[in-house]
Amino acid sequence: MGQAAIPRTTQSNRPGWSAEGRPLLRRFASDWILPRWRTIALALCWTAGVAASSSGYPAIIKHSFDSLRQPGDSASAALPWVLLGIVGITACRGLFLYLYQTTATRVATRMVTDVQKAAFAHLMNADFARLTRETTGRLVARMTSDLTAVSAASQAVLVSARDTFTVVAMVSVMFYYDWAMTLVVLCGGPLAALPVHRLSLRLRSVARRTQRELGSTTSRLTETFSGARLIKSFRLERYVVRRLNENFEQVLRLRLKAVRARAGVLSLLEVLGGIAVASTIAFAFWRITSGINTEGDFVAYVACIVIAAQSLRSLGSVSNATSEGLAAAERIYELLDEKPAVVDRPSARPLAVKTASIVFDNVSFAYAADARTPALRDLSMNVAGGEMVALVGRSGAGKSTIVNLVPRLFDVSAGAILIDGQDIRDVTLASLREAIAMVSQEITLFDDTIRANIALGRLGAGQEDIIAAAKAAAAHDFIMAQPDGYDTVIGEGGLRLSGGQRQRLALARAFLKDAPILLLDEATSALDTESEGLVQAALARFTRNRTTLVIAHRLSTVQRASMICVMDEGRLAEVGTHAELLARNGIYAKLCRSQALLDLGGGPIHDSALTAPAPPTAAA
Repeated sequence: MGQAAIPRTTQSNRPGWSAEGRPLLRRFASDWILPRWRTIALALCWTAGVAASSSGYPAIIKHSFDSLRQPGDSASAALPWVLLGIVGITACRGLFLYLYQTTATRVATRMVTDVQKAAFAHLMNADFARLTRETTGRLVARMTSDLTAVSAASQAVLVSARDTFTVVAMVSVMFYYDWAMTLVVLCGGPLAALPVHRLSLRLRSVARRTQRELGSTTSRLTETFSGARLIKSFRLERYVVRRLNENFEQVLRLRLKAVRARAGVLSLLEVLGGIAVASTIAFAFWRITSGINTEGDFVAYVACIVIAAQSLRSLGSVSNATSEGLAAAERIYELLDEKPAVVDRPSARPLAVKTASIVFDNVSFAYAADARTPALRDLSMNVAGGEMVALVGRSGAGKSTIVNLVPRLFDVSAGAILIDGQDIRDVTLASLREAIAMVSQEITLFDDTIRANIALGRLGAGQEDIIAAAKAAAAHDFIMAQPDGYDTVIGEGGLRLSGGQRQRLALARAFLKDAPILLLDEATSALDTESEGLVQAALARFTRNRTTLVIAHRLSTVQRASMICVMDEGRLAEVGTHAELLARNGIYAKLCRSQALLDLGGGPIHDSALTAPAPPTAAA
């Protein structure tokens, strides 16, 4: 990939093509066009063939006109040759057009596919923070509508090569027939350059705004369709329709502006073409009456102008498509130029896991550099290898932030996190995340089979291992009750399953990974009482001798922990067992009394639970 920076300017002060468009074109050509020069050269050869065969039209027209005007047998004798010439020229042009079209489309489609692959790979390797900074709809728009505009521009540029060659061929023929008349016709060309240039710049500005608005519209459509249950339950149909209509109208206004800009270019070229034809007829009339040219010369000359004018109009639309494509390419390069902040250090080495102990050494973190209130402040905590630690606290206390920092979804702002004495910033991301399995309350499932979704925990896992993981997560029985068992396709996000079933599949995926560190973020929140008991028993077995950090609001989970860490406003407020923290009558006890922690059945903790001693831990 080229590394030249693309200048960025404001909407209100866009420089001309020389300052902005040309560097972008040069970079795009260097990155994506030049590597395919052989196929492009072949397409240009077919283009030259199209132009050469097109230049034969005026010659055959002149010959036909002059020959068929001859009296008697001369015209009859010339007719077969005229017809044969017409068929021959059209056959040659048709062959070259076919070869050109297939070659040009192949190279343009291949190029855009490679751009799409590069953009998607870049997004998948980007920071978690970057992926959450932009809505899903906007990311989808970058991968679809932006690339569609680039594809259209790429094919338009290749078409422009064909039209350019055709114009050059026609002008050459025009000079051959009458150089003086050709000079008269060409004098009007420079008059179109400035207005066409200005209209193209305007179109590019509109295209930028259109791409952004399309991204916003796609984002709203995505969130609207995903919230269908809420919309129906609260009768929000009119609200969301009105909300989306605003986006649709804005896109319409921008597209109409683009239409006016395109129409301006084409209309200008049409008017100039008419002026050129009128000038040609006037000049030709004088030369024919003077005996300098014949009627056949004039007819051939007009045929040249008609063919050249058609190609010139096509070139005008190429300028429009190129402007839109450049606006889309600029957005794509903005994406490709982003550098991830969470990367391997040059000296990074694989993580060596022994006991999988985790140490938080004065860790502070803020999601934004200018955040007034950090998510974590001076957190110091030791998690012994094989120990289960429960994180409790009110919403926004920093529990999920801790879980996100361990696999380096974000990097700490200050302090350090160590696993078996190794700073996680000094080890490779691949080895760090290989040692960690995570289950979140926000379950991610793909529109694929149950087997494939569980196998994401360890790609290439065999059927026996997948079934064993499903049984450990208490999921095997409901899986076998599905129409196709493990081969059942569960729909987008697992919509064909209940919330508890989706959560058990996520647990099975984590069990299959069998990592030494397990991170659970409300992993049993959607389970019913029966499933909760089964999964808790499975977790008790699975977490034995495995380092586990669990965010929980259920007493059944909290009581099994070796240690409970109470978070409050980004700080570690209390540490101890269930009984110790209740006896201290601090924040933890208040959480219990305020029903922030629930019993096994999903209801508030009873008074007996507030005084009973904690049961033996499963991971002792």
